[in-house]
Amino acid sequence: MNRIRTTGAALAGLATIAMLTGCSATAGGGSSIDLVSAVDASAQTAIETLAPTLGDPVVPEGAKLCYVTGTLSNEFWGFEQAGFKAEAEALGIDFKIFDVTDESSITEQLDKAKNALNQGCTALLASPISATGLDSVFTEAISKGVPVIILNDARGTVPGVVYIGPDAHAIGLSAADYIASKLPEGGEVAMIEGDPGSSNAVNRGVGFKDGLTAYSNLKLVASQTAMWDQTKAQEIATAMLTANPNIKAFYSQNDGMALGVQAAIEAKGLTGKVLLVGTDGIPQAKKQILSGGFTATVSERPTTEGKTGVDAALWLLAGKKLPGWIDVPAVLIDSTNVAEYPTGMP
Repeated sequence: MNRIRTTGAALAGLATIAMLTGCSATAGGGSSIDLVSAVDASAQTAIETLAPTLGDPVVPEGAKLCYVTGTLSNEFWGFEQAGFKAEAEALGIDFKIFDVTDESSITEQLDKAKNALNQGCTALLASPISATGLDSVFTEAISKGVPVIILNDARGTVPGVVYIGPDAHAIGLSAADYIASKLPEGGEVAMIEGDPGSSNAVNRGVGFKDGLTAYSNLKLVASQTAMWDQTKAQEIATAMLTANPNIKAFYSQNDGMALGVQAAIEAKGLTGKVLLVGTDGIPQAKKQILSGGFTATVSERPTTEGKTGVDAALWLLAGKKLPGWIDVPAVLIDSTNVAEYPTGMP
């Protein structure tokens, strides 16, 4: 099974994409847009469906985009910001990127988000480490007419904010479905979790567990956080394999931790015998699929998300209505289709 399972929560595209009248960006940050009205919080539309209805984005005079990302030492966020940067440069819009030290730098990210808002940004983009950690900044930005776009992580609830990314719950479901397809006789499985304060980690984990309920012959015997850390993941996976020698498959909530799990599997002499499914689709994961170290990865599309974030900010500044969720579905990659993704990330 090489296809992401579609959830019932997915909604049809927007029925009407309308222009708001009298809306314009103002130099130094903010606009006359009523962002809460411009963003339909209940709507979810796939980017491939939405983009053709909105036309090419137009850069207003004096516009400046600020992107508050995660740590660029994580290859995934490097691709996210690369997509943002490439589109901003292609359109000739002023921009600034604010990154943080590591995956747990919640306070640092909040400080940088406040700093970004104070630098005259006409739109604020962010990939929050914590699901609610930047809500105070988002609320202030929206009140000032500054569009807020969340890229990939921590889909929030602040009215007027647009989320661009996949369904993290569906990613977990997909991993469970895939493992079940490879283990028709069932068996014991384990999960390596990310930071419990991360929306992505929580939703991927719930999705995986929900997915397993459809397969009575699969038993989750171990699940523990490695805080997105490769070394911790290796240590935890080693302990899991020692305590549960019959584990047949691991699901890792990101590919960085999966590399640690791979090392643990290899040290036990179980490469090719224990399935390993990661998440994100970073280039190293695809290399490991080709070499047999990974079985599969549920690949997200950070370059597309970053590009779309720029476009969405400009669409809002132009007075166009957007859904609260611009869906950029993930893709399951294994040996059957890895050759279709030879470089980078989609």
